[in-house]
Amino acid sequence: MPLFPLIFLNIKKRKPARAFSLVELLIAVSIFAVVSIAVYSTFSSGLDVLRKVKNIDLAQQMFLLKQERFAKDLRQTVLLRKPLFLGLKDKVSFGAIVNDWPCRLTYAFDNSTQSLTRNTDKLSDILTSEGKIEVESKSKPTVFIPKVKKAEFSYLYLDLKKNVYSWTEEWKEKFLPLAVKLNISIGNQDYATTVFLPTA
Repeated sequence: MPLFPLIFLNIKKRKPARAFSLVELLIAVSIFAVVSIAVYSTFSSGLDVLRKVKNIDLAQQMFLLKQERFAKDLRQTVLLRKPLFLGLKDKVSFGAIVNDWPCRLTYAFDNSTQSLTRNTDKLSDILTSEGKIEVESKSKPTVFIPKVKKAEFSYLYLDLKKNVYSWTEEWKEKFLPLAVKLNISIGNQDYATTVFLPTA
């Protein structure tokens, strides 16, 4: 048998090559698009949750650092010759050593800026010529904790008449209270910090 008829017969026996029709191609692209959108939205929402968790953790860590700084300042309260401790519901002032200088530190809640502020006044700046301490601060307050909804201080003492420990919202005695508590609201979180003061 000659070669040409064999080639011709083989070509006839082969099935014609099939291609995708336009409809099949559109269906495949549609299915791929739906699956891609589902996968993207799942990962996107997961990343948003992760970002929020990281931000919350960072905010809590920042507050814990500020809380520790506040506690450290209060614990190193020094008993100077002049009474420097003054405790109100929204403000506490006390004597401390800052950068090797005797100072008066003031932590106060500023409702206008919604923040807890910190003032540092050197004793040499707030002592008058008569030897009295000026009540008003000479330095500009700095924002210690921003975005604070509420901050309240309270003071622990021993009630000798009832022989029980009690909390009060003001402290104007010449001696130190046993502890200072800071109740603070930041965002949707409420925190309470109790700092016990050193006894003489």
